[in-house]
Amino acid sequence: MMMQTYEVKIQIPQEVIINLHKSAKDVVEDIKQQAAIRYYKKRVLSLGKASELAGMNRLEFIDYLRFNDEVIFDCTEEELVEIRNDSLMLEKILE
Repeated sequence: MMMQTYEVKIQIPQEVIINLHKSAKDVVEDIKQQAAIRYYKKRVLSLGKASELAGMNRLEFIDYLRFNDEVIFDCTEEELVEIRNDSLMLEKILE
């Protein structure tokens, strides 16, 4: 099954491209990757969907998050309790 994609056009001043010392293509990739980080941090996108937006597989995106000093797995207190409870239940099942 072919994934549907959308082409989005943005205008970036030439001076910005020059100051970044990158090609326009590399700047566009950076923008997509930074957007993926932002959406992942705000929990708008899952890890898998954010990695797709960034044009990476999950392991590459996790490494990219680490490289950018971003938290990879950010759980709330309630989520940690739920994970702990699930873990305890799984241990009992596997005994």
